[in-house]
Amino acid sequence: MYVLAIETTGAYASVALAESRHAKADPAQRENARGEMTLLAAVHGNDRFSHLQNLTPQIQQVLDECQLSIGDVDVLAVSVGPGSFTGIRIGVSTTRALAQVTGKPCVAVSSLEALAIRTRQLHDGQEEVEVLICPILDARRSQVYGGGYFVKDGETEEKIKAGPYTIEEFLELAKGFDKVLFAGDGVDAYREKIEEMRPEGTAFASVYQDAEQVAALGIKLAEEGRCCSFGELKPDYMRLAEAERKLREKQNG
Repeated sequence: MYVLAIETTGAYASVALAESRHAKADPAQRENARGEMTLLAAVHGNDRFSHLQNLTPQIQQVLDECQLSIGDVDVLAVSVGPGSFTGIRIGVSTTRALAQVTGKPCVAVSSLEALAIRTRQLHDGQEEVEVLICPILDARRSQVYGGGYFVKDGETEEKIKAGPYTIEEFLELAKGFDKVLFAGDGVDAYREKIEEMRPEGTAFASVYQDAEQVAALGIKLAEEGRCCSFGELKPDYMRLAEAERKLREKQNG
């Protein structure tokens, strides 16, 4: 099973193409191979928020590297949010268009859960199983999109529900955990506040969204039967856009 994964919720778009190991595994080992993948190709953008111009060439690049066409792909995985509203729209719209043309199923992946897995993979303290990984994305006006996860062997256990919070609200929820590792662009925006409110048991990782982990989660979800059609694929903004918020405030007097 080939999975094409798209990540556009952050500043830099990325695309990955991966293959599930489950179908190719020896029958005796097939269950153990569930959710595992081989990364075949990946490309990462270098220009901030240039998703509209670069995403389609990135998709073509990974397909060309593997000598495959879009028709050879079995599942289309996309990070549906939270994150940049414009980025989410571009990624979801592109995935829906590809799915509509090819008839392939889609998988919706949480950007926060994928970022938590990436942080675990890249962080030096991988032996610290009980560290709570908290991906936080800057939602501006002292707000973040955040969640808290224990991650082990690519499996996640959500301990702080993913959602929109003020940074103070989120840090209050993280108080019950001895070791917390923060990642994402929310760290860039609110590190000083985090250090002020949580002076002990806190670490930071310069880790951001990437399509490789979207592919990994996409394969896992697809093998669990959690696919959807292009019409069912929806963005997860987690809150109203600024313009929509102001319009509703105006309408409500």
